[in-house]
Amino acid sequence: MPESPRRVSTPVKILIGLLVVVDAAFGAALVAGVLRGLSPWLIGGAYAASVLIAIVGFRVSRARELKRGFASLRDLTIGDEGLRLPAGTLSSRVVPWSQIADVSVRRSARFGDGHLRDALWLDLVTGGGIESSVQRYAPRGRLEPAPPQRRQFEQTAVLDPGLFDAVVERLRKELRHRQLHAQLRGTPRIR
Repeated sequence: MPESPRRVSTPVKILIGLLVVVDAAFGAALVAGVLRGLSPWLIGGAYAASVLIAIVGFRVSRARELKRGFASLRDLTIGDEGLRLPAGTLSSRVVPWSQIADVSVRRSARFGDGHLRDALWLDLVTGGGIESSVQRYAPRGRLEPAPPQRRQFEQTAVLDPGLFDAVVERLRKELRHRQLHAQLRGTPRIR
C-alpha cells in the first residue's frame, strides 16, 4: 500500500516540471535580451499555452486517479437486497437494508495494514456494527499502530478524504431512501 495517495500521475508531474523549466528559461532569455523584437502577444500566448497545458494535464490525471479510487470500491456494492461488504479475505456478506440503522465513521478494527484509520461502519438496528474495508487516508505519521493481537485483513480501499466523505454521504442518502421506501410501502393507503 502506498504511503500517500497519488494526486497526479508521474508523467504529468514530469510534464509540469518540464513546462516550469522551459518557462523559466524563456523568461530568463527575455530578461537577458537574447530574444529581442518578439511581439508581446506571442510572449503572452506562449506563457498562456504552457499554463493551459499544465492545467489540462493536471485535471485529466486527477480525474483518472479519482476513477481508480472509485474502482477500488468494488468490494462495496449497493443492491436492492442490501449492502455487500467483504467479511474476510475471500468472502463477502450482504447486510439487508432493514438491518442497517445508520452509516458512521469509526476507527478500523479488522481491516488495514497495522495502523488505525477511520473506516466506514454500518450501525445495525440491533446495536452492533459491521466494519467495511473502505478507509480514509491519513499520513502514517499521524496514525496509531494497531494492537498486535488484532486480526488484520489487508484488502482495504484507502480513499482520499474527499472521496471517502462522498462515499459516506452517498450511502447515507441511499439508506434514507430505502428506509423511506420501506415506511411508505408498509403504511396503508387512505382513500
